[in-house]
Amino acid sequence: MSNIRYFEYRFQVSFEETNVVGNVYFANYFVWQGKCREAFLSKYAPRVLDDFAEGHGMITKMSTCEFFEEAFAFDNLVVRMNLEKLNRTSITMAFEYCREEGEQLVLLARGKQAAIWASPGQKVAMLPNYLYDVIKEFNEAEAA
Repeated sequence: MSNIRYFEYRFQVSFEETNVVGNVYFANYFVWQGKCREAFLSKYAPRVLDDFAEGHGMITKMSTCEFFEEAFAFDNLVVRMNLEKLNRTSITMAFEYCREEGEQLVLLARGKQAAIWASPGQKVAMLPNYLYDVIKEFNEAEAA
């Protein structure tokens, strides 16, 4: 794992994310994929908002999640996203969902998401150079 560069999205689970049984409702893992992806864009590619305003967008084509352990209200979670595949029109990201337990991270689930860049007419288009470059540079940068 030390050779992989992750973008990390950290938060505390709230009651609204749990179900009547008390564990996190499964659909929230997919919401967290989106929030992690958006946090990356906000930090490294905020220009994407200009493209979205012009009608471009990222369309999720596939999203998966495999569950290993439960998460509960007030758990401190880390969603770790890394690049699995990048080409000129799409990106595939891998996700790890971990609970912070002191200095340890306990793996709760793994997921994957593939998204394409779309033109205002909802046709597959080339990723903007700034976005392609920042994703590539983040992936190639030496892990901290």
